[in-house]
Amino acid sequence: MRNVVFIRVELEEGDKPLSDTPLVATFTLMSAHTNTQPMTLSNGKGVEIPVPAGVQIPFEQVNLADIFVRSKAGEVAFVVGHTAG
Repeated sequence: MRNVVFIRVELEEGDKPLSDTPLVATFTLMSAHTNTQPMTLSNGKGVEIPVPAGVQIPFEQVNLADIFVRSKAGEVAFVVGHTAG
């Protein structure tokens, strides 16, 4: 059975996982179009990708706890998808 995943991530200046607990899902990560600077997407191991405001990135069966994001405080990202199942 699949469950809907919808998470609003309040970004901070330090790396923050998309989920505090393991959660494998197929989802789209969206940087809010209202953000004033690119958010940084990383795997926590040194690989970093700048993601401009409004950009959407699809992921398939990925653990959200393994994906990290950061930007200035007050910026927002959204995760929309469903659990693997």
